Amino acid sequence: MRRRAVDDQSWESAPDPVLALARRDLAFYTRTRDSARRTHYVTELGAIAATSATVVAAGLHAPAWLTALIAGGAVFFTGVRQIFNPGARWVLAARSGETLRRAVDRYLLTAPAARDDAARTALRTAIEEVGTDELREWTQTQGQRPEPGPPAAGA
Repeated sequence: MRRRAVDDQSWESAPDPVLALARRDLAFYTRTRDSARRTHYVTELGAIAATSATVVAAGLHAPAWLTALIAGGAVFFTGVRQIFNPGARWVLAARSGETLRRAVDRYLLTAPAARDDAARTALRTAIEEVGTDELREWTQTQGQRPEPGPPAAGA
């Protein structure tokens, strides 16, 4: 996967900076949504495949090391799912992107001559609310994750 650098200042010099900022944020949410969706599918399919293969390997009396290796893959995919939670990230980015897309559409449906300070303020408010809502949701999700306990004695 190739990472693309984002020029944070590019929106400032645009003819309509608020619209450019909204489009930049919308592109971020689209990339994040798509990445989280792919990661979600890979972890879910990997967990299903590894779990199924573990059962088959045990049923075929495969060597213990092979069965343990396959079971380790299932545990790995489950851990990735629990730590990174790509399913929730997918939903959060999709919801944020859709909310922002609707605000951009409302702004663009306003005649260019009528895009006054009130229209720009409404779009800017939508951008800020989406960011605030996403941060709040992310913080709540992170708060639900149990903190790791102290290391076991002798570890």
